[in-house]
Amino acid sequence: MVKLCGPKCSACCSLLSIWGVIMLLLMGIFFRVNAIAFIEDVNLGDVKDLTKEKLESTYTTTSNNCFIAAGIYALLTAVSVWQFSVNRKSQYQVT
Repeated sequence: MVKLCGPKCSACCSLLSIWGVIMLLLMGIFFRVNAIAFIEDVNLGDVKDLTKEKLESTYTTTSNNCFIAAGIYALLTAVSVWQFSVNRKSQYQVT
């Protein structure tokens, strides 16, 4: 088993990654339903040419980006939890 980081770092990264997955999944859902609260976070470009289809397309693209980022955070969560378990096992081994 390879130790990449210590027990405190792996615990901290695990918690932050879990929070990142939850937050990004919720943001992705809210972007998918075109929540008006997130209008400032959508890249609208030129507002003069704004149509309903373009706005919905931009919301969908932003939602997809949130889901992709949540997937990356899920991978980091798995690595952090794995490192946490490696550190816990090495604490109980007698050398």
